[in-house]
Amino acid sequence: MKVKKYVAPNMRDALEKMKRDLGTAAVILGSRKISRGGLLDFMGKEMFEVTATTEDNVLVSGRKTPAPGPARPTGSRISVTVGDEGPVKNGGNGDFTSAIRSSLSGLESSTVTRNFAAPRTADSGNVRQLQSEMKDLKDVISEMAEQIRFQKMPALPPVLKEIFRKLVETELEEKTAGELVQKIYGKFSETEYGDRTLVEKYLVEEIAGMIAVAEPTPMRTKEPLVVIFAGPSGVGKTTSLAKLATNKKFFGEKNVALVTADTYRVAATQQLGTFSEIADIPMEIAHSPRDITKAIKRHQDKDAILIDTPGGSQYNDKLLTELKDFIQAAAPDEIHLVLSVNIKPHDMQHAIKRFRTARNMRLLLTKFDETLTFGSAVTVARDSGLPVSYLTFGQEVPEDIEAANAKKIAKLVLGNVF
Repeated sequence: MKVKKYVAPNMRDALEKMKRDLGTAAVILGSRKISRGGLLDFMGKEMFEVTATTEDNVLVSGRKTPAPGPARPTGSRISVTVGDEGPVKNGGNGDFTSAIRSSLSGLESSTVTRNFAAPRTADSGNVRQLQSEMKDLKDVISEMAEQIRFQKMPALPPVLKEIFRKLVETELEEKTAGELVQKIYGKFSETEYGDRTLVEKYLVEEIAGMIAVAEPTPMRTKEPLVVIFAGPSGVGKTTSLAKLATNKKFFGEKNVALVTADTYRVAATQQLGTFSEIADIPMEIAHSPRDITKAIKRHQDKDAILIDTPGGSQYNDKLLTELKDFIQAAAPDEIHLVLSVNIKPHDMQHAIKRFRTARNMRLLLTKFDETLTFGSAVTVARDSGLPVSYLTFGQEVPEDIEAANAKKIAKLVLGNVF
């Protein structure tokens, strides 16, 4: 019987190798997870191994008439492993081969997911055992599919594996989660890393160290502080501006003016206009970069000028060009790139790349109240190198905003781990 093994980083790739080599008549005989890496490399890569043959090979092997002479093990030959480092050893189990032959005689489909038909031999006990094992194999494959995102989970003690899994579930990057648990494994003893309080405190410090926090720009006496809010649509730019303008911890007790360049959406202009009337703060509408410059000159007596900009897709090149022109005309002291933490990490990273237009940009992260996974905030802050300025936690103006705090973000991430 011709048997081959297929090794790949995940079960799907191993099965694809098997199908390309053996075709649709492939029959899986077994599967397992194997580790590739040195003895001390507990971050070593784990691989999936599938052992398979074909229906024809099994039938031919079972129907051959043995030649006269000494008895030989069942099966004609064993092939070299595909994707592995050596041949597959022959177990020489004649009963197992016989059971396969009996089961295949009534097989309606050659795939592992079909049930075997009723056996035509008397060896029904072996067939039932094989059917049970094949069902178990299907369950294992299903479980592997569910756990595929954790295929690189390090071979660590169970308590650290669980921490790793939960860190990844918070949308923290797998590599970062692996590095964190590796540090725990190397720093603490078995008794210590089983201490939840100790490990949580250590992780708060480590995660907080990945997040830079922006310090507010000092107010000036002779000219206003110019602050611009930019970012995609729907992330909360206008609401964040309104919160900062009226919150006493920030600009609430300062003499401020508002400017909106978001003339694409009538609702945005109306929203900020209504707010300015209620708060008794002057507001101007800028239709062009020149209007921005004029508005800033008219309000040189103010402590700060807060400027709202059009929101839109990071794929809109025209919008990004206009934003760049507005920023150049305003020459702001601070640019807050507003992003919502409930969007996908990849989309956040791409938005940063597209909206990043100046050196003095910082991240204003919104909608912490609309998600339970905060790992993306850590990832984008660390990878972008941009400091985080403010966090928002709801729609209430002016209450639901606060200065960024790296340890608070770290604790939010770990809230779903411990």
